[in-house]
Amino acid sequence: MKEEKKESPIGVLWGWGKPYHGKFIGSVILAVLGVACQMVPYFCVAHIVTMMLSGEQNFSRYVTAGIIALCGYFGKVLFSCLSTTISHTATYYTLRNLRENITAKLARVPMGTILDTPSGQYKTTIVDRVEGMESTFAHLIPEMTANVLVPLVIVVYLFVMDWRMALLSLVTLVVGLAVMSAGMKNYPVKWEGAVKAGKQMANAIVEYIGGIEVVKAFSQSAGSYKKYSDVVNYNANYYVDWMRENQKTMSAYNAILPSVLICVLPCGFAFWSFPPSCPL
Repeated sequence: MKEEKKESPIGVLWGWGKPYHGKFIGSVILAVLGVACQMVPYFCVAHIVTMMLSGEQNFSRYVTAGIIALCGYFGKVLFSCLSTTISHTATYYTLRNLRENITAKLARVPMGTILDTPSGQYKTTIVDRVEGMESTFAHLIPEMTANVLVPLVIVVYLFVMDWRMALLSLVTLVVGLAVMSAGMKNYPVKWEGAVKAGKQMANAIVEYIGGIEVVKAFSQSAGSYKKYSDVVNYNANYYVDWMRENQKTMSAYNAILPSVLICVLPCGFAFWSFPPSCPL
């Protein structure tokens, strides 16, 4: 029997936000316009430098370039704010619908299953896990889509100027990806441990709050609080240790990048000194 194709996680999320696709698409369009405006000041600065090197004496041309750069900056702020506002509005409506659907389904779950499941697990699912989708809906969909244009525009621009410079500039990207991939090898295992630690902490918090009256009646406050504090400290220390391991990779990246630039900058200057048609 042919297995049914499994839908991608992004496809599932996009399906959950179906009632608000118009708002998300509008947010993406505004984010793209914001990124396009963000590129305007860079081209204006390049134009100003070009005019200075060519000995341009007409000050009004510099003022015009500065005004256009300022307009690009304001356009970036305006479109980015509008995009973020619309995406967050659509996101919160989507999360509200998800919580309503989960709550409605919970009412149809057998009572035995509810009693056998720790209350903290329900809190983790309905509150924490649904809240964790906020960054994906509100930021990843519009901002990632728009920000992909920045490196694409830069790469295309470099290839238009000189394909050798473009290929040479990609060396830093390859080295950076190689270093970062080394630090991401244990990400699935670490993330699984983080989810487990978060569930344990949520269960302990809910049980501790729910059992305060019993704790007071039987004078078990010390033991109950120790269980609560242990899981909270374990969750915090887990993330601290994880970030400490990732810091090694980031430090290596920051140390290697300047070394790569030592090669890229002089080679790029040498390539720029010769026309693309001139053999080296």
